[in-house]
Amino acid sequence: MKTIELGPAIGQKVTDFNLEDGKQQRFTLGGLIGDSGILLGFIGNIWHVASIRRILWLQHHLHRFTLMGVSVALLVEEHHNTLHSFLMSSPLPVPFPILADAEGKTHAQYHMHRHPGLLLVDNERILREKWLMSIDRVWPKQSEIAEAIQRVTRP
Repeated sequence: MKTIELGPAIGQKVTDFNLEDGKQQRFTLGGLIGDSGILLGFIGNIWHVASIRRILWLQHHLHRFTLMGVSVALLVEEHHNTLHSFLMSSPLPVPFPILADAEGKTHAQYHMHRHPGLLLVDNERILREKWLMSIDRVWPKQSEIAEAIQRVTRP
């Protein structure tokens, strides 16, 4: 039996991307990285209950990550029109980019196709931590992510 590791390998440099949000504004990885890095979330259908819970969770905890110098972006296997509809129906503004990866090319490039998860990428574009989520779990504990960010940002 052969074990295959899911997701990109920790310690490797991740590649850039160029994706649109719901307003057709373009974003690149390089343009999104905060002073200490970025948390990249990967999900499939934005209207799925688990996806909505993940977005709400990121909204709730965004402030702490931002204070630590880490930005947040969410890549969704949806067309930008679907993201626009979602954002227009949201009762609260979403304070981080949600990016359309309709064909799933970036999900595949990051080996995150069909695997919801979070990647912690440092400001040199090196993958430092990853969390692959089962459908019944939103994200890891906020404290676990904060500890990983602290390990990355320590001199």
